[in-house]
Amino acid sequence: MQAYVTIMGKVSVFLGKVCGVFYLAAIALSLYEVFMRYVLGAPTSWTSETIMVLVATAWMLCVGAVTQQRRHITVTTMELLLGEKLWGRMKKLAILLSMVGVAGLTVMLWEPMVKVLKAPQTTGSAFDPYTPTYVKTMLVGSAVLYFLQLLANLLTPSTKRHTPAGLGVE
Repeated sequence: MQAYVTIMGKVSVFLGKVCGVFYLAAIALSLYEVFMRYVLGAPTSWTSETIMVLVATAWMLCVGAVTQQRRHITVTTMELLLGEKLWGRMKKLAILLSMVGVAGLTVMLWEPMVKVLKAPQTTGSAFDPYTPTYVKTMLVGSAVLYFLQLLANLLTPSTKRHTPAGLGVE
């Protein structure tokens, strides 16, 4: 159980850190498009779509790292008002509810993904990439990653109380 938690955490953090490359590439392509459009007067037909796919990929792959690091939005007032034992139970319940929601999302996304893998879809733009096929597939992969990281979080013993930023040390 602890091995799974450790491995899943490493995978999630690795993917989260790799996403920086996607953002860097998106910035570089944005600069390239600005140069091509405003300096050379020759805008590209592909940079905007490519940038959107890069940023979407980074956003989807970061789900594991955000969940593993517990860097998502929380209601810190509740945490401060409740006892540590009750707060721990509420966190576990929240993870279980999240797992049910993500499992439902994965089931909902499965059929559209299979459909586009059988008959790949393109955007229909001048560049015409297979973005719909890619995004639908990545959504399922990201949902699975999210579920697996939620499971690892559920299996992680609550030994430290989370302290909101600026209110002390964990």
